[in-house]
Amino acid sequence: MSTLLRFWAIFVVTVKRLFAQRGLVLATSVGVVAAVALTMSIPIYSDAVYQDILQNQVSGETNAAGQTVGRPPFAFMYRSVGAWSGAVSWESLKPVDQYLSQKVSQDIGLPTELFARYLKTDSLKLFPAEKGTYDTTQEPLAWIYFSSLNDIEKHITILEGSLPVVSTGQADSVVEVMISEERATMLGAQVGEMYTAYTTLKNEQTTTPVEYPVRIAAIWKATDPKEDYWFYSSQEFRDALLVPEQTFSERVIPYLNSQVYLAVWYWVMDGSNIHSADVPGLLGRILFSSQTAATLLANMRLDISPLENLAKYLQLSRSLTVFLYAFSIPLLLMILTFISLVVDMSVGQRRNEIAVLRSRGSTTAQLVGMAILEALLLGLVGMLIGTPLAQLVAQFFGKARSFLDFSAVSNLKISVTRESLRFGLVAAAGPLTPTPKSTARRPPM
Repeated sequence: MSTLLRFWAIFVVTVKRLFAQRGLVLATSVGVVAAVALTMSIPIYSDAVYQDILQNQVSGETNAAGQTVGRPPFAFMYRSVGAWSGAVSWESLKPVDQYLSQKVSQDIGLPTELFARYLKTDSLKLFPAEKGTYDTTQEPLAWIYFSSLNDIEKHITILEGSLPVVSTGQADSVVEVMISEERATMLGAQVGEMYTAYTTLKNEQTTTPVEYPVRIAAIWKATDPKEDYWFYSSQEFRDALLVPEQTFSERVIPYLNSQVYLAVWYWVMDGSNIHSADVPGLLGRILFSSQTAATLLANMRLDISPLENLAKYLQLSRSLTVFLYAFSIPLLLMILTFISLVVDMSVGQRRNEIAVLRSRGSTTAQLVGMAILEALLLGLVGMLIGTPLAQLVAQFFGKARSFLDFSAVSNLKISVTRESLRFGLVAAAGPLTPTPKSTARRPPM
């Protein structure tokens, strides 16, 4: 209880001292606010510029309307391509599928906008449904492949028919599929028509034919071919027989020796809130996700990511802050000198007060405690007022068109960062830091 009373006494005496010398306190507060505002405005402004550069660097090319050309800037595509390293068995694909479908977004640490998983078989021949024997000498109606794409029903328009039902039956059970509008036109296909998808599995000594009875359940087209969902052009799906994921894994793949020819995991994430200080950590997390996927499946590749652009940005991102601080040093020195003079004046006027307090039993620790509390209160005022003022100054910097011309339209996203807060705390604490020599010194009697 006595300790609390001592702290309360120190607080009361400190507040009374501040009110007793309102002029010096006001001058000191103005100096601290100016120091905090100017010091914080530089990292705030440079971070806003960095963020703008980062978004432009990662976004790539834009058209005349300012729209991004190609994929979104923070798109990630992990692929296993059979044409490069051979088809992959379904069992060996399961561990990496679990990671890339569920955990990779947590490892990268960005908000998710969309996720797509695409699985595809090798090419098969499409024949009419009449009973017969198919061989390599017969010309097929088309070369097609079975594939599945999650959530595709949300991004397509069904022109005829309805979504295919799940098929998990035996080898002779009918597989319901969706075909593209273009392929339906080329075949003259109608909803409800039957076809046969045919291929052969070659072993060392034998060749085994595989047939799938196929029924057209729906004809589709992309609702918006330019939508971010289409990681490939919608034309790339022209020859696909699209089936539900369960049909693909339980009905189609088991009769192809469980071989998946192409597997794609495509993420679009939101990187709009990435700041320059976040880039090194983000680079590390992206590399970690790529290495983890490659560990789970040897031929996995991260083919699309902002990795290269982020690395280029990181190499060029540090010069602006140094440049701004170099030009601001004279002004900062003037402000700090002003604060130091005011503080010295305050200490000089309080020497008699300090002597009286010492004569009445106050210890050096109590005097230092009052000085620290006073510095904390002035620093708090400086941070509370200086922080929003620093944002205004940074916004003002962003409107500079030329010397003394601030008429430009600024699109910079001004925000307080951890780095700017650290600079502000240093600016607020530096000139106000008390020393025992200045607070405890007793004037000559």
